[in-house]
Amino acid sequence: MLQKDWFPPRGARLGATFYVRQSQPWLCHHFGIEKLETTFSPGIRGIILWGGRIPAKTARMIATLRGVRSWFLEDGFLRSVGLGKENTLPISIQADDLGMPVNASRETRLERLIAASAKMDIVALGADIRDALVREKLSKYNNLPHREPKLEPTTRRRVLLIDQVFGDVSVPMSGGSEESFSRMLEDAVASGAQCVVRTHPDVMAGFRKGYLTERAAQTPGVILMSDAVSVDSVLSVIDEVWTVSSQFGLDAMLRGIPVRCYGAPFYSGWGLTEDRLGVASKAMLTRRQARPSCDQLVAAAFSLYPSYRDTTDWQEIDVFKAIETLAAERHALDID
Repeated sequence: MLQKDWFPPRGARLGATFYVRQSQPWLCHHFGIEKLETTFSPGIRGIILWGGRIPAKTARMIATLRGVRSWFLEDGFLRSVGLGKENTLPISIQADDLGMPVNASRETRLERLIAASAKMDIVALGADIRDALVREKLSKYNNLPHREPKLEPTTRRRVLLIDQVFGDVSVPMSGGSEESFSRMLEDAVASGAQCVVRTHPDVMAGFRKGYLTERAAQTPGVILMSDAVSVDSVLSVIDEVWTVSSQFGLDAMLRGIPVRCYGAPFYSGWGLTEDRLGVASKAMLTRRQARPSCDQLVAAAFSLYPSYRDTTDWQEIDVFKAIETLAAERHALDID
């Protein structure tokens, strides 16, 4: 299998911001080191970044000024049962030496892998991963029960529109904007389908503001759905998924559900989604000329790209062991 030679060299001294050092000391296990050092420590081989906000941008600038490498880190597409904000450790991370995978304005390591996957003999691998994820009903987070959502019966095609919260960096980085969400809602209403908006729980509770929820609530015939049920449960009653940049689109692709994108998430632009992009997003996708199959893209995103480790002993594992581990954890917690 492909070696992740773009990852930080194992055992190399690495710098990180104060936030990363304090909140994610477990990252050391992925890189074979005892501790993360400051971004100004002498002798470091590189700097790891988390997220796309000001501290990460500042750390990347420091790496450039110091002439050392930097890596963008974030959770993998298959993360955990519990939530990150509950301090649940992730079973996978992603390290990208070129850019954040949500940033479509520049080539990333993930994009290169997906392009290369179109010529790789990994269809069977991707199919096995997809089958396992769907069989175990897993997504990135897996803390919610599998229960059928409460929706009005209909004979019309049912389209799910994914709202996202303001501040989600994947929206502007995918070329999306408020206008993208407005256009998505207008197109859905005009299509004659039953329109269901999946709203974020924090938005429904009044803690955060969404792009779609407020307007959708004032649009006749549009249904707001905030049921505390799993992604798999939602997708089991949906005919299509429309999104700007949410991973919901990737989850739908795994299940063979048609996906329409109004931004440019990493899984768009490869001929696997219907892309209704604005001018900014269209310019971002000119690089994506390869035509991988869904299974090749899945193999790249879930096997070739991330690093998986068992969070009990930090031993390296593969994607299938990760799936098995999360499924067993859900069962032990009796979430279903």
